[in-house]
Amino acid sequence: MSTDTLALARVPGFESTHYALWDGRIVWIGDTPHSDHPRNFAKPWQATPAHYEAQTLRKGAALAWQTLQTPTRPGLLAWLGGEALPFPLNLAHQRLHDLAQALRTQDLSAFEAACLRLLGLGVGLTPSGDDLVGAVLFTLRHAPVPHWQAAMPALRTRISRAAQSASNPISAALLDDLLQGSSYRALHELFDAMHLQQMPAISEAVQGLLRIGASSGGDMLAGVLLTLLNPELPAKRS
Repeated sequence: MSTDTLALARVPGFESTHYALWDGRIVWIGDTPHSDHPRNFAKPWQATPAHYEAQTLRKGAALAWQTLQTPTRPGLLAWLGGEALPFPLNLAHQRLHDLAQALRTQDLSAFEAACLRLLGLGVGLTPSGDDLVGAVLFTLRHAPVPHWQAAMPALRTRISRAAQSASNPISAALLDDLLQGSSYRALHELFDAMHLQQMPAISEAVQGLLRIGASSGGDMLAGVLLTLLNPELPAKRS
């Protein structure tokens, strides 16, 4: 057993989890598929810096949505498709609508308020609201709203700080990674595939992302599609 492994400590508040503290940083110590991520303790993974053209990503996102035309979509993808959400997400339609509306109208103040109201929403280790907000802000790094750019660093800092109390420490750490433009290999591969606009690669990338967690992959995909396909998506419901 290495000295580094001996230095691992339990994350306070979590009796059983695949995450641990190492030198004050939350890291992944599990051994399951789809864990290529910068926080993987044994095999940290980092994406190669990439530049995408926003309009190309939007065309690719439309193709990604086409791969999801099924009766039931996981996580918050159901909301994008007009399907019923399970409790407690079924109580959050207005919050989700507010986020979509802020993106549609490019209202930065309303956008920040909507993001803050979604933090910690849902169940599981990474609540759906955290995954959605993180993916939206991850996407805005690659397809930015031009007149928001100067304000985005401070906005990301405020959301990251708010998550420390609104959510749990593991989810807040993974959210912060998304805010910094770093996440699972599957999410980065989705952006690569959307930029290529090749349906087989997009379909494979979508399925890879959906295999993350019980609904985390679907919730992140919902955030990506919401950002790129507005106003075409989501369905305009209250």
